[in-house]
Amino acid sequence: MQIEGGAAGTVPFAMTEVQRRGKRVVVRVVLLQAGCAALVASVFLVFKGSSAGLAALVGGLIVAAGSAVFGWRMFKPGIAGGATLTSAMYAGVLLKWLWFAIALYLAIALLKLDAAPLLIGVVAAQLGYWVGLVRLK
Repeated sequence: MQIEGGAAGTVPFAMTEVQRRGKRVVVRVVLLQAGCAALVASVFLVFKGSSAGLAALVGGLIVAAGSAVFGWRMFKPGIAGGATLTSAMYAGVLLKWLWFAIALYLAIALLKLDAAPLLIGVVAAQLGYWVGLVRLK
């Protein structure tokens, strides 16, 4: 897509394309994190039983939901100035960590899920985050 950029000439893509790409990255990361959580949960289910599998799945889905909240909040302002986008990013990080703290507390203290599989699920889903950021050409 080409648009006129005035004195700068033509701009290779509209800014909405940048925003669309960012949202696709968020979706890709969240899906990869959920996939990693399901994979680790299935391994725990086979070798350690259903309670460990559930704990690993919940741990991974906590991370995936946190990434979704962060991405939603980060891209909410759309195309905006640097101060607005910085505020949106900080708000997204704050919401994500608030979600992590509350969800992990509920999972361990209230639901009494096994801590080790839960944390392994968290770590496995976090690996999905790093894989999701890699852009294959």
